[in-house]
Amino acid sequence: MKFANSQFEQITKTHPEWSSWTCFCETIKGKGYKKGIIERKFKELVDREDWGGVPKEELLEYLIELSN
Repeated sequence: MKFANSQFEQITKTHPEWSSWTCFCETIKGKGYKKGIIERKFKELVDREDWGGVPKEELLEYLIELSN
């Protein structure tokens, strides 16, 4: 499944007060993306300042569950 960058961009415009992490979560929620896509887009779209200090593997596990 192709990732919807446009949906992420729309969410960030609609909710400028949200962090990139929150926007990313909203974008993938219930969409069934595979781990590789989530990991690649996470690195590309989510600011490190929004998730720094938490092990990335834990975040990815959460994101995969959120997507399914």
